[in-house]
Amino acid sequence: MPEPAPDALLLALDQLQVEPRDALMVGDSGADVAAARAAGMPAILLRGGYTQIAVEALGADLVCDGLLDLPSAMRRLQDAA
Repeated sequence: MPEPAPDALLLALDQLQVEPRDALMVGDSGADVAAARAAGMPAILLRGGYTQIAVEALGADLVCDGLLDLPSAMRRLQDAA
């Protein structure tokens, strides 16, 4: 599976006329978090993804255990902003 590229994320955001800080990357790998960081986007990491690194060490804004936890994680992130 190809890794996300910051340039592709920024191009998509530009097409949608959305600022990176107003977008959100939800991913399950260190590559997802790194692409979001490089594009200036906040990131939520889904625990149990493809990374071999401890999720807390990847630098995501939040870590959640699964898709069912995603809505509350998104609210926490928004409340913290």
